[in-house]
Amino acid sequence: MNECKQCGTCCRKGGPALHTQDLGLLRESEGLDLTDIVTLRKGELVFDQPENAVAPLKEEILKVKGAGGSWTCKFLAVSSQVCRIYKNRPLECQTLFCGDPDPLLKIYDKDRLTRRDILPEGHPVLELIEEHDRRCSPKKLASLATEVVADWNGKEDLRADLREMMIYDKSVRDLVVEKAGLPEEAMDFFFGRPLGIILKGYGIISTPNGNSFSLRKAS
Repeated sequence: MNECKQCGTCCRKGGPALHTQDLGLLRESEGLDLTDIVTLRKGELVFDQPENAVAPLKEEILKVKGAGGSWTCKFLAVSSQVCRIYKNRPLECQTLFCGDPDPLLKIYDKDRLTRRDILPEGHPVLELIEEHDRRCSPKKLASLATEVVADWNGKEDLRADLREMMIYDKSVRDLVVEKAGLPEEAMDFFFGRPLGIILKGYGIISTPNGNSFSLRKAS
């Protein structure tokens, strides 16, 4: 019998992606909230565990956030190795057993949730999401970042483009928090990871508003 030993190893590798079967968890009083979710947008570089490789996402996915800037699922109580929402845990957590990954692999890329599955038609932030995806496209960001890193002492025009994207990314998050009264912690759901965090994957360190960039030193 496959029985979880509650060692916390799987939880430390990242929170689960959400599937259509998890929609009900957003309605549970002890389930998930939008502040618990981060959107990984199509084209973002992510680590694919089954493939054991970093690759651009083929489609948007929603994941449970990590804790304290790490990949460790925010619902893992580290001191006891216990899941704090175990009775209402997502489908991937119910399916995963580290001794036999096959059941998880069968559902891994099936019926994944996106922002549009959660936000009702006509939601006031949907238009902003579309505009943000257009102006801050992960594909465009990847192209700019790659070219800037390849010619670090040049490409000032491309640095300016990066700076403009980062300024817009921050401003739209601030606008929604201020005008719509939505919690700042939910912006990772609405607009995905801040561009500064994504840029770190390309070896670029930036100030939050994109005023300056530096290359990350190899450790």
